[in-house]
Amino acid sequence: MRYTIYYIIFLCLLCSSCREFVQDEFPDFENAVTVNALIGAGDTVKVYLAYTDELNGNPLEIIENAVISMSNQNLVTNNFTHQGNGLYVSDYVAQVNDTFNLTVIVSGEDTVTSSCVVPKPIEIIDADVEPYGCVNDEGVAIPLTYVKIRNNFDNAFYGVVYFKSYVKEPRISEDLNNPGAYIIDTVFVLNSDYKAIGTIDNINELGEFLEKEIEVFKLFDSNRIISVAFQFKLRTVDYNYYSYLNSIDAFEVSRYTDFSNSYVVPSNLFSNIENGYGIMGAFSEFETDTIFK
Repeated sequence: MRYTIYYIIFLCLLCSSCREFVQDEFPDFENAVTVNALIGAGDTVKVYLAYTDELNGNPLEIIENAVISMSNQNLVTNNFTHQGNGLYVSDYVAQVNDTFNLTVIVSGEDTVTSSCVVPKPIEIIDADVEPYGCVNDEGVAIPLTYVKIRNNFDNAFYGVVYFKSYVKEPRISEDLNNPGAYIIDTVFVLNSDYKAIGTIDNINELGEFLEKEIEVFKLFDSNRIISVAFQFKLRTVDYNYYSYLNSIDAFEVSRYTDFSNSYVVPSNLFSNIENGYGIMGAFSEFETDTIFK
């Protein structure tokens, strides 16, 4: 028994002698210029500048001393005015097919560059909503939206579908022709403003039309509805903007990992900014008339 105790003590000493203190040698986090420039056809060009920060760093350090130059395909240079809070605004209104080249110079930093092309808007030729068109995993009926566009399969197309809904509610007003009497009628009021509900593209699509059904989990409060009306908006985006949007979900999943899923891997947000981070993309929009149900 005595030898057994000695043997255990010897093993403990041996193991403790192999321990080594490992110091955290990760490099300090270095801020980098971050560009946010989403350019819409028919709107003035805006660029927002800040520095990256550590995860959950708040607020971000904004950049107020940048020199920005941007030219289009005609080599017309846009002039930017600093509006404060990291926002720089040009007096140029973006047009379809504009090709923009951006240069950002910040003292002490490498020159930051990027580019994008404003795509042509695509028309929605048919759209509809079936309020109880499908059933979710919990067995609850939910709305199903449908959009149809013409496919130009000679050119790549990337889009985001937006949806807006209205409800019809009672309205009581005084009858001007009959003092003391009131008129009860109904009026459509906004229920939910435009929200992105899904993406659409023509990757591997060779048909004349693109058709897509999108499940929508919450569009309206069914207890308030007498009847409803809808509108759709299709935002045609360039490849950079589309790639950025598609990277958001993967980024969020990897940031808040469910450890029961062993297939989740870390994922970064897409960036097309040279010598920095962020996104420079472009879009144009088509909006349908109001659809009454």
